[in-house]
Amino acid sequence: MRSLRALFLSSAFHVTVLTLAVAAVFLRSTIVPMDDDSLYQQFIETLAHGRVDFSIPGFHGASFLAVPLYLLTGFPHANILFQVLCAIALVPAAYFAARSFLNDQFQAVLFTYAMAMMPFYFFISLRGFTFASFTLCVLLTLALRGKGSGWVWLPLGISFLIKPFSIALLPLLLWWNPNKQTWKNGSRQLGLALVFPLIYVIAEYLQIGRVFVGVHPTIDQANVFQWWKFPLNVVHGFQMLFSIHNYYPLDPALTGPGNLVHGSPLLLFLGLFGLLYLSTFWRDRRLGQAIAFSIGIAYILAALLDHMDHFYLEAAVLLLTLAGIPVLAKYQRLLPVILFSLHFQFVYLYLQYRGIFFPDFSLFLIPVVADVLALVTGLLWLTQKPMHSWLFWRRR
Repeated sequence: MRSLRALFLSSAFHVTVLTLAVAAVFLRSTIVPMDDDSLYQQFIETLAHGRVDFSIPGFHGASFLAVPLYLLTGFPHANILFQVLCAIALVPAAYFAARSFLNDQFQAVLFTYAMAMMPFYFFISLRGFTFASFTLCVLLTLALRGKGSGWVWLPLGISFLIKPFSIALLPLLLWWNPNKQTWKNGSRQLGLALVFPLIYVIAEYLQIGRVFVGVHPTIDQANVFQWWKFPLNVVHGFQMLFSIHNYYPLDPALTGPGNLVHGSPLLLFLGLFGLLYLSTFWRDRRLGQAIAFSIGIAYILAALLDHMDHFYLEAAVLLLTLAGIPVLAKYQRLLPVILFSLHFQFVYLYLQYRGIFFPDFSLFLIPVVADVLALVTGLLWLTQKPMHSWLFWRRR
């Protein structure tokens, strides 16, 4: 019993099993290229033949990284394969990011569970979307920044080329200084990171005379922000984050399972609660402030675009989820409720992509594994004290 308890109290065990569960589901899934993938794959193959073609729309940061994979394998869906590999790496990356920022092993494991139970971050890569690689770069940026590393600029700079929403991390470089580093260190990291998009934009403009914003050929640097839509987008974004559903604003009749929540509204609310009471839940008050500023920037950036989209809010959702972990760790009786609320995303994802990505019910392996791990760990913990002492426990 002692060795079993030691195993289940090991963070490495939980991270490894959850990562393997995600990988196992991918092995049972089907690649179905859609929408943007053809553009990313075209850029990869063009670059592999020695030519950079910025006339192909899209943010091609991930495309550059996928070229070696294409050269090694010749796989016609190298973009998707690269995204899948990034998606599998999200679970351990989430642990290291939380361990670095929250400086608490238990809280890091909680965030790892939350990450593993947010399947829209993982399996949308099967259609060629690049959010998995973007999220991985954001998590690596957080992990390195929390450690005070001098390599923060590398994943941050790459993330700018994949999706520019990571500019929201700016307060974590300029407002918060880990290990009592100077402000100059953070500004230097940001300056180095901005070299990536600067070179990219200059090269694109010199080649084709304009700057593409994503894969939308009709949107460029002149019309990307649509200020008149900002007020309604702000309202819609709040409803999107803290309710179980949102609607597709371009055509409400097309609202489907994919427009439902990508995370737990309850956990996101805990994150908001924790940021409103920084002194109660954050040992480093300035870190909490920096996360709050970053969430605000991410939210405003998304609201300035044509319409609110859950994928545009992924950086804000990720940081707000992270902010909810210290609150959840303090009020541990909420753990079963939060875990339960994280199950619905799997139903929504399956309903949208059954018969496309998922030929069977293997997607639900992840919540089953998470439930079993959490249940066994909880039972092993309860054996250390009488049940009544937990039921009537009060934090002093």
